[in-house]
Amino acid sequence: MVVGLELMKTVDSSICGDYLGTAAYYQKEAAGKEYPFPKLFGRLADAYIERYPIGETRYMDALARISDKNYRNAKANPLAQTRKWFMIFDQASHRGTQTNSYVGGRLAISDCSQVTDGAVVLFLASENFAKEYLMHCNMNGLQLPRIAGWGNRVAPFQFDEKLNESRNQPFILPWTRRTVLDAYGVAGVNADDIDVIETHDCFTSSEYAAISAFGITKPGEEYKAIESGVTEMTGRFPINPSGGLIGAGHPVGASGARMMLDLYKQLSGNAGGYQVQKDMHFGAMLNIGGSATTNYVYILQK
Repeated sequence: MVVGLELMKTVDSSICGDYLGTAAYYQKEAAGKEYPFPKLFGRLADAYIERYPIGETRYMDALARISDKNYRNAKANPLAQTRKWFMIFDQASHRGTQTNSYVGGRLAISDCSQVTDGAVVLFLASENFAKEYLMHCNMNGLQLPRIAGWGNRVAPFQFDEKLNESRNQPFILPWTRRTVLDAYGVAGVNADDIDVIETHDCFTSSEYAAISAFGITKPGEEYKAIESGVTEMTGRFPINPSGGLIGAGHPVGASGARMMLDLYKQLSGNAGGYQVQKDMHFGAMLNIGGSATTNYVYILQK
């Protein structure tokens, strides 16, 4: 069983710069680069355009729709740092402008999450202890979400190695996909059972990759889910109703716990203005480290 509390606020991103750099092989991937991780995830965007025949414009517009969605979702999250920020599809899809300059390869400001400060507290307990706690607090009958499944996979450290190993595979990040399948297997579910998703959208290209990793579409067809509204708040597979890292902010080191907390809120019906309006039983979260070098997936069940 899991319950949690959260506090987030905005801080100067330069405070975290030195620590963020350690998530890459600095001397080979980041040395001399002003924005190492936008460039690495810009390369993920390049790989998608090169591997799947959907065209650059369609792919980049799909990334802009991800940004637009997450900014819109964040408007209803009282803890999101972008509630008063402006971002719509037209601005997100016009990159290289004064208000949406390029940051890493094809990725612009609209494609990037912003570092924020955050504190998350999660209480994990056995089922028996949780029942005793609810009785003690006169909350009998309340259903607390429980952790039903989990998975963890590690990929090669350098992004070049990732691309080389996955070159002849359907997924550019097969380790992420395997992590999802591991968690599904432990929980005894598949993609059709999932009602809500929180994923690590450090950049729009990482949320795009997560769509097929969760099994919502085949790899290379993620744009179909985005264009049809499947990943919207009212869609079949709402992704990041909290606003995600792009909309809510990226509390480095606490992002995975924050995702689990937001799943708890959704499954227990305590998400307030960004509550997905349907009866939910399973939520899934994906957290990554580095350029998806570490992959963690948890399935929560009500």
